[in-house]
Amino acid sequence: KAIIQSGTALSSWAVNYQPAKYTRILAEKVGCNMLDTIDLVECLQNKNYKELIEQYITQAKYHIAFGPVIDGDVIPDDPQILMEQGEFLNYDIMLGVNQGEGFKFVDGIVDSEDGVSANDFDFAVSDFVDHLYGYPEGKDTLRETIKFMYTDWADKENPETRRKTLVALFTDHQWVAPAVATADLHAQYGSPTYFYAFYHHCQSEMKPSWSDSAHGDEVPYVFGIPMIGPTDLFNCNFSKNDVMLSAVVMTYWTNFAKTG
Repeated sequence: KAIIQSGTALSSWAVNYQPAKYTRILAEKVGCNMLDTIDLVECLQNKNYKELIEQYITQAKYHIAFGPVIDGDVIPDDPQILMEQGEFLNYDIMLGVNQGEGFKFVDGIVDSEDGVSANDFDFAVSDFVDHLYGYPEGKDTLRETIKFMYTDWADKENPETRRKTLVALFTDHQWVAPAVATADLHAQYGSPTYFYAFYHHCQSEMKPSWSDSAHGDEVPYVFGIPMIGPTDLFNCNFSKNDVMLSAVVMTYWTNFAKTG
């Protein structure tokens, strides 16, 4: 059995498709810029781990610099191909997403406290397309299609509504669509598949009032943190409702682990 929270192997950031590129960047930063890959790897292996992790590597947006690589051995093929071939049929899976997974993308690129202006919305969509797809042919059509689908036409002049739909765009692309596709592929073979959607989040001064349940907001409820009280990592004002919800979530998770 496996429980997959907020992210699957089909997400754009799940697999590193350019491992050599980022390895070379790291190698140059720590003085291992050899042409021969065997020498380069040996040089990196001799470096102190602290020196390696202290290096700042700028990865492409919506992707990762270091992570799982399709090497033909540990990961023999693209995850989607493996799923389509039914390589994981013997596993019961439970997976799901939070309502506002994409919060950090919106909170980080615009001054979103008062909503999102039309110009900021257009820029965010264009930036999303450019970085994710690499300036593809038909970019304008793709950009306009996304803008059309993520515009609330009943309230299109409202900056707070724009902010909400922009969060939905990042949430759908980075988390919801990959999770739904994973669940669908797994269920096609008759394998036990369960899906959850998490909408709750604790009250905290660390996030703005407009934030929905963001990436990671389910974690304290899975581990019973509301029953303990605020911690450095989860500095929330937990209520009795939070305690009850945590008990329910832990029951769901442990029941699945025990019986599927």
